[in-house]
Amino acid sequence: MKIGIVNLGCPKNIVDTECMLATLGEFSVTISPRDADAIIINTCGFLKAAREEAEKNIEEMLAYIKFNKALKVIVAGFYVTKDKQKLIEKYPQVYAWVGVNDIKNMKKALEGGGVYINSYPYIATYRERSVVLNTYSAYVKISDGCNHRCAFCLIPSIKGAYRSRTLADIVKETLVLTNSGIKEICFISQDTTHYGRDIYKTAKIGPLLSAVMGKIKKKFWLRIMYLYPELSVIKDIVAQMKKDSRICRYFDIPFQHVSDKILKSMKRGYGKKEIFEIIKYIKENLPDAEIRSSFITGYPGESEKEFKELLEFIKEGYVDKAGFFAYSDEREAASYALTGKVNKKTAENRRKLLALAYEKFCESNNKKHIGKIKEVLITGREKKGFLKGRTAQNAPDIDTYVLVKTGKKTLSEGFCKVRITKSEKFDLIGELAWK
Repeated sequence: MKIGIVNLGCPKNIVDTECMLATLGEFSVTISPRDADAIIINTCGFLKAAREEAEKNIEEMLAYIKFNKALKVIVAGFYVTKDKQKLIEKYPQVYAWVGVNDIKNMKKALEGGGVYINSYPYIATYRERSVVLNTYSAYVKISDGCNHRCAFCLIPSIKGAYRSRTLADIVKETLVLTNSGIKEICFISQDTTHYGRDIYKTAKIGPLLSAVMGKIKKKFWLRIMYLYPELSVIKDIVAQMKKDSRICRYFDIPFQHVSDKILKSMKRGYGKKEIFEIIKYIKENLPDAEIRSSFITGYPGESEKEFKELLEFIKEGYVDKAGFFAYSDEREAASYALTGKVNKKTAENRRKLLALAYEKFCESNNKKHIGKIKEVLITGREKKGFLKGRTAQNAPDIDTYVLVKTGKKTLSEGFCKVRITKSEKFDLIGELAWK
């Protein structure tokens, strides 16, 4: 059977898609919808834009039924669980519907169609994931669900309470993946700093890192994503990074804002003081580390004063990498009931101003790398004479690349040394440093 795959949303969805595929038995993946016997669309539905993207893809894939009457289009994921009845009524041609907590039912859905949306929240073990779509870099989901009640977020109500995998199971999966040739492992979760508190009664991300690095002796990168701003746990992570250089000195910490007023309204559980304490601790203890964060503009109650506070924070370069999102007013979220709503156009204009400020910072910041030799993980070919790769300070799917000039020399995917020769707005350009 030939399966077509449409994966939408964040890296956590990639793992879910791989777990779905692992239930199917024998199949091959096709990139051509016309050749597919079935197409699986794994959706996100966290924001309105994600739901619009999902519906666009559903409609595009359903259109291929006119070329193949037997084509099975299966829609899965967050959006299905959130708005199942609306979707079922809108798209009667969809063969099967699979909810975000119903991954194990994908084979049943493929064989007999139907609706699978009522399973109890779970998280897959390493034995339930035998498919990896990327040959050099893989995500490992260490937990699922969330116990935070951020005012703008729907995840706890859709995905359920926080649930950690056992430390031993994660270590085993990481070992299996690196033994198979994977060069980079990214630990992901709704909140990686909370890992272990539900089953071990204390934060265990530090011991998890120690166990993984102690078990695996070969060269690879380990990257931790989605850290909730919690200094005590981040200190444990810094300690492990100092012990083993294979742990990427990269901190993905979504601060969301820097105004105390807005952070309190968001129910984030920390303020500007704590943000600066975290940044200071990381930079003092790991000067070469880079911090990535995300921020929301136009949140209810954000006046020009609060926005300028955030804008100055970005201009000053307190974080090395950033993503910006205009607030989405979700009816089911607690923030929907707040007063002081910001006009959508204003929220989007503020997002653009942050992006412009960040772009100027990047142009200046990238110049400091010129002349330095960096370790780069080659991920593919960009164009004739150039390879594409990433440094340890650049995560897959969300960060920028290093373009590596090779001339007539060939190099397969893997680690190499690159001398940076120039920079563009976001990307670095270099040449292989053979000595």
